[in-house]
This record gives sequence, C-alpha cells and structure tokens, in this order.
Amino acid sequence: MHYQIAIIGLGLMGGSIGLELAQWEQKGVIRGYDIKEEVLDIAQDKGAIDYKSLSVQEAVEGSDLVFIATPVRSIPQVFSSIRSFLAPSTLVCDLGSTKQWVYQQISPDIEGIKYTGFHPMSGGEMEGIRGARLGLFHGFPLFVSPFTPLEAEDLSIVENIAQLIGGRVFF
Repeated sequence: MHYQIAIIGLGLMGGSIGLELAQWEQKGVIRGYDIKEEVLDIAQDKGAIDYKSLSVQEAVEGSDLVFIATPVRSIPQVFSSIRSFLAPSTLVCDLGSTKQWVYQQISPDIEGIKYTGFHPMSGGEMEGIRGARLGLFHGFPLFVSPFTPLEAEDLSIVENIAQLIGGRVFF
C-alpha cells in the first residue's frame, strides 16, 4: 500500500521527516503546507515534499497520514483547522515536545480521530527548512504517545516510520 502524506509545518523537524519519508517504499505523494511560500519552495527543491499546498485543506484532504510539525503552541489551532477535512482512517501525528498540554487543548475535538504524539528527541544547529536533513533523527529516542486507541495497522505504520528514520521508539 502507498500512503498519501501531509506535512503541516516545514521547518527543521517537518522538513527532515519529509526527507526521510521521501525514501519510504510505502510513500505515495507527500503534500506540504507552511505559512511561508518560500519555505514550500525550498522544501520541494530539497525533496522533502512532492507537492506544495497553499491551504491546510488542500494538504490534508485524502491523506492517510498527517504530520503536524509546527511550534507546540500552534498545534491545537492547526488541529482545529484540519479536523473537518480528515477522513476517519487518517492517522494524525504531532511532532511537538509537549504532550499533556496539547492533549488537554485538543481532547474536546479528538473523538473519531486517530491521533498520536510522535516526538523525535533530536535537533540541529541550523533552524528551519535550510537545516532539514536526512539522518537528523537517527539513533535518538522517539516518544510515541497515542492520544486515542490505535489499531494494530496504525501501530505498525508508526513503528515502520520510526525504523525508517532510525529512531529508538518509546511508547
């Protein structure tokens, strides 16, 4: 199966996850959205995304996997803005470093959505899309904290991606 992927926020983390997912044999099209069009251009030039979306709706509609890679404080707002465009089968992963606060903010709207925290504990010297690179997550802890019950297939996808990026998974 090939998974359609959306990445919302194409800074260091979002760009790096895009570069890793571009190598995934199960990847379909990767759509990206960022508030800065210049970032979209760079992300596409680097190969982190296949398609530049000019709205979150365009990015997430029809996606099997959605990665929210924005600053933590904006994750609830981003989730709220994409919620109505998500299919029941879509798996949403946020790369934010804070889980309890995010969960408290989005929990009223999470029913019927497959959602997990997916936080690689890594970084780099260069910020933003220009610092995005393959191998950024290799060997680092990857904290996975499902906010909703995930089916075996969803857990398998998460573990497959964790293996792809070289992270050491902790649930």
